[in-house]
Parts: sequence; structure tokens; C-alpha cells
Amino acid sequence: MRNKSFKISRYQVTPSEFSIQINDGDKKSLQPKFIEVLVYLAKNHGRVVPRDELIDHIWGQDSFVGEKSLTNAIWHLRKTLTSVEGEEEVIKTIRKAGYQLMPTPQWETITSTTSKVANPELVESSINYSVDSSVENSVDNSAYQEQSIINKQQPENVSENSVRSTKKIKINSTYVLLTLIISLLVMLFIQQLPNDESPKITAITKHPGSELFPSPSPDGRFLVYSQVLTNKPTNLFMKDTHQVELPPKQLTFDNAIEGHSVWSNDGQYLYFSRKHKANNTCHYIQLKVLSQQETKIATCPMQGGYYYLDISPDDKTLAVYNKGALAKRTGIYFIDLTSKNFAMTRFSCDRDCSYKDRDMAFSPDGKYMAVSRRVNRLSENVYLINLETQETEQLTFDEEDIVGMSWFGDSQKLVFAAQRADNRFGHVIDIESRVSQALNLTGFSYPSIAKQSQQLYYQERKENSSLVSLQLNGAIASSPFPVLQSSFTYESPDYSFITDLVVFSSNESGFDELWSAKPDGSSRKQLTNLKQTIRYPKWSHDGKKVAFLAPLSEDRGDGIYIYSIENERVTLLKSPFIQHNRPNWSFNDNAIISAIYGDKHTDIYSINIVDSSTKRLTFDGARHGVMITADTLLYTKLKRGLWQKNIHDTRDADKVIDGEFFNTLYAWTFEKGHVYYQKTFDDHYQLIAYDIKNKIQTPLVRLPLNSISMNDSITYITTKDRLLYTSSSFPQANIKMQPTKYLL
Repeated sequence: MRNKSFKISRYQVTPSEFSIQINDGDKKSLQPKFIEVLVYLAKNHGRVVPRDELIDHIWGQDSFVGEKSLTNAIWHLRKTLTSVEGEEEVIKTIRKAGYQLMPTPQWETITSTTSKVANPELVESSINYSVDSSVENSVDNSAYQEQSIINKQQPENVSENSVRSTKKIKINSTYVLLTLIISLLVMLFIQQLPNDESPKITAITKHPGSELFPSPSPDGRFLVYSQVLTNKPTNLFMKDTHQVELPPKQLTFDNAIEGHSVWSNDGQYLYFSRKHKANNTCHYIQLKVLSQQETKIATCPMQGGYYYLDISPDDKTLAVYNKGALAKRTGIYFIDLTSKNFAMTRFSCDRDCSYKDRDMAFSPDGKYMAVSRRVNRLSENVYLINLETQETEQLTFDEEDIVGMSWFGDSQKLVFAAQRADNRFGHVIDIESRVSQALNLTGFSYPSIAKQSQQLYYQERKENSSLVSLQLNGAIASSPFPVLQSSFTYESPDYSFITDLVVFSSNESGFDELWSAKPDGSSRKQLTNLKQTIRYPKWSHDGKKVAFLAPLSEDRGDGIYIYSIENERVTLLKSPFIQHNRPNWSFNDNAIISAIYGDKHTDIYSINIVDSSTKRLTFDGARHGVMITADTLLYTKLKRGLWQKNIHDTRDADKVIDGEFFNTLYAWTFEKGHVYYQKTFDDHYQLIAYDIKNKIQTPLVRLPLNSISMNDSITYITTKDRLLYTSSSFPQANIKMQPTKYLL
């Protein structure tokens, strides 16, 4: 019944076309999931269908889906199935129960193509076979002998014509069977032949390291990308895609970091960002490709690692990710390329907005801009903005992280990439129908379309992370060794002496869920089944609970959840805030300690678990803290260094370690009077122990760049005198090309 059409009220629903038509009017296409919801409600007409049942049936038990997806589907269906005054509601919400389809569906009757026969016993003989005489004459004598026996057994009243008919049917049945077998063999052979319409994917780069952020020239002939190598500067290179066997041409030669780039539509200029950490400078650069002449056109913020940009079809406006001097947050700015001083104006909302605009893409006709809008690190979606009217429409729902987007065709289709549970996926949205189609391309991210040749270039990237242990105070120097390592990710470890267990997040189940294991990696156990992204788990001091960060079901922000070891249940902390950072525990476990992001400030608060009362603990932009006594908070902030303060004292915090020696926000832990932390140098990392009382710094091990996750946690295994941390192998990322005709 899945593809069976049906009518409800005045509407004709055609599931095979994903369409709804009112009477004889125009058909309206909807996303396949929306139609599936309607079909399921129609199949279950007469009863109330619970929300959970709809989610499990439509999106599947192994799919990432939140409450917002179903709510969005019902909203679009109701908008399409608009009831006129006096009509009953098409889809009714039954409070705390689910949804019910009110009109009775009238299912389309499928007419059988087989003619009825008056006498069923004569069905076989009534079939009209046409058999070539040469085939009939080729039947061997055994068939005739068999037929002769049959003839002798026929009753006297059976006519000679009836016998001949039986013989003819037997011969024709043999012929039909042979024909079917031959046809099947031919079809199988054809399927094995090369298919000229199969996707043709060309590998553009195959270098060691990572080739990131592909930017093709308008004609698709040249491709510019950013190349990241261990212990080497990140520069821009240009590849001739017609001669992929030739080495690329290096475009920039400096010790800075060049990131995203975009060509002008006339192919003369290349625009990109350049961040120079040593000089504490960041600029957007205009490069004339032929002469290699550079012009600084605007500054960019030092904070952050992604500098998105795009150019309008008329080459007059460059959109960039930036932060003006008076702005409260980063967002999208427009640079007027026709003005002498490259005047810059803010496009994004800055005040009284609960989101941040990041990436952007002008439509080919210049009328629209697709924007990736982030609520927090666990929620980011694509929006369509009319540049003339500022009318905004949300195109995607329940995405976690948008990693690139680009238009193709005549402003009708948008290809984008999304990352979820450390895996990357590609999608194409038809702007007219709003139907989204998944792309079967591994590690798909940062797509870019050559505007004239319409070739799709994209970055194929896959990242793995593992848990690694480092033995301290051994008789001989120790090297890190893996504790949990596979094709899955293992992140954010935290150890409890009470339980002798490590909790961490892993995508082994297809989602970033909460797991536990022994310090040696044995006895792994999945603790949650929330089917959404879980981050930064932290044990309570008594070993009875684990706090972690995850999205709120309303898609409004993130929340702090608490998992109970005793009853294996998850509860949401009743916090008045919607944007939290990594949770920790008060010294007596009666409150959660977390940085809270707000429009006016970001600082660490305590949130009481019982009554939800809050208290602001810091007043200097703190980001991550640990209570080391009942009154003492040890914390980091954006300004480098490690800080300490009495939470009951209004005086300024004391500096524990100067920023020259301590330059990490999150990769640190406190245990037994020592701080263990990761420090970044120009060409390597170090793990360091710092004795707070004696103010002694001891290097533990020297490691390659990118071998430790700078934004993840470190934990101390008390029973083994070991450090456990997240190790991220240097990602391999190559750029590939595919014609867009295979995306349609």
C-alpha cells in the first residue's frame, strides 16, 4: 500500500510522486518524509498514532532525528492540507498522545489486467499462444510418444481439437520458459557492462596530509586549495585539473595560515584569508592570479579557525565571516569591492539574536543567499535569505554541523555537507520543492561548484580519534599507547576512582552516545541510547552520576543531562540557560559548574540540581573550570593562562600559570596538587605537569602536532598513575571532482 494513491477530503495524495493535489488544481511536491508521515497516518486511520511510533517508523531506530523533525513534517502537511471554514481539521493533535488523521482516506482501486474466464477449468486452453512452426517441429519423439499415451487415455467424447490444443500448450509452455531464461541471462549480462551514466569521480589530489577547502576557477580548469602538512605552514596551491599528473603551483609563501578561498566570476582574482599567529594579524586578501599582486582589503578576527567567504555574481560584493570593532559576535559582513577603501557593512544580526551566521553562498542569480546558522556547537542548519526583502526560510532541520555548501544550476539547487557523530554526509536541496536528496559520497565536505563548467569539487575527509594512555614516573621513559582504537571515535574521557571506570563518548552505535570502560579499555558498555550527540561527560565526585552536554529536544540550544549509575536513567538539569559549556561538579555534588554563553557576557555559573538556583562565579570571561576545594575554582579563559579564585570572594582571580606557559582552554586536568596540561609549540606538542604548591613545571613527553585533541579533555588514572587523553590522528583529506549532472 506504500505507493498506493488515496484521497483525503479534497486532496489527492500520490506517494510515488511525493505530491498532493487539491481537486484538479496544481500538484505540490513535498519532502519524501512528509509524505511518509501522511501515508502512515492514513494507514492507521481511526486511531491516535503516538509521536514516538511515527519517529521510529519513518526515520528508523538508527537515524538521527529529534522532536523538531516530526513537528516540522506535521507543520508542512497542515500548511498544504489547509482546511476551509467548516471542514474538520485534517491532522489533529491529541494532547500528550499523538496525531490522528480525521478524514477517512479513500484508497485508489487497482484494476486487474487479467481477464475473467467463464469456465476456470478451461483457463489454460483458452490462452492464445503464437508459436513458430520451426520450434514446434523441433520437439523430440519422446514428446510425441507421451502425447500418444495421453490421447489413448482421453474419453471418447473428447474431440480431436481438444487433444491438439493440449499438445500445443505443452510445446508453447516449453518455449516460453526457454525464452524467459534467455532473457534473464541477457539482462544479467547487460548489467555487467560498463554504464556510461554511472558517476565519474576524479581524484584531483593524492598528497600526504590534508588538502582542504577546494575553490575551482569559473571554467573549472584550475583548482585552488589549502594544504595542511605536519610541522609546515599552511599555504595555498593551484592545480591544473586538465593535467592532474603535474605538480601543483604554490601561490602563497609565508608562515601564516591561508584558509578558504573564492575566485571572482571573471577569473582574474582570488580572495582568501591569512592569519599570522606570530604577528597577531589576520587579513582578507585580494590576489591577482596572473601577476601574483596582493591587496589587503579587510581585517579578520584572530579567534577561530574558519574564515568563510563568497562573492556575488556581479563581482561587486564579497561576503566574509568577520567581527567588527563594535560587534558583540562574529557574523557575515559585506565588503564593497567597487569602493576605494573596500567599505564593509554587517549583514548578520548582532543584538538580541540567539544564533550566529557562519558560512554563506550567493545564488547564481544574486537574489538569495544560503546561510549556515549556528545556535550552538550541537545545532546548525541552512537558511535561505531573500537579499531584497530579508525574508528568511529554514531549509534544513536537526543538523549538527554544516561543513560547506554551494549552488549549481540556475539558482534551483543547493548542495551542502553536514557532519554528525564525526561522520560527514552530502545532500542536495531542490529550492522549488524543498525536497532533499542524500548523496552517496564518503566523507563529503566543503563542496564547491565551478560556475561555468558546473563541475562539483569536494573534500573527502574522515577523522578517527582514539583514547591513549601515558604512564607517568616509570623506571624508563614511556611513550603513549592506545587504549581504545578502531574505525570509530572515542572522545572526552573522564575517570572515577570510586567506580574504577572511564566514561567517554563514542559513535560506535552510529550516534555519539555515553560509554564506560575499564582504564585498560576492557568491559566496554553503552550507557545511553538517546540517538543524539553527547559531549564532555564528567563523573560526580561520589561516582554515582555522570553529567554531559547534549542538544535540547526543542532545538533551542543545548542542555546538561545527568546519567544515574544506580538506576541507569537520564534526566535533564532544569537550567534557566540554553547555551552551556562543558559541565563539571561542585565539590559536594549538589550543583553543576558550567560556563554560560550570553549576549552580555560569558562566565562560569553554578546551577543547583534540586532547585535550579544559579550563582555567577566568575566575572572575567571564564570558559572552563574545576572545583579543587569547596571554595576554590581553578579555571581557564580566552586570555591565556590558568586562574584561581575563591568563589565567595569578589576580588579578582589569581594567576596560577602565565599564558606564556599555559595556552590551552580545555586539554588539562587537576589531580593531587598537580595540573596536567597540553601545550602547543610551533612545531610540536608537549604534555606537562605543574606542581601548584612548589610552582615547578615538568615536561612529560614531546609529541607531533595534531596528535592530541586541543579541544578535548585529559583525565588522570589514579590507580595506575597514568594520563588518559584523546588522540586524533592527522586526517587524510583529498579533493575529488564529479560532474553535477550525476546529482540531478
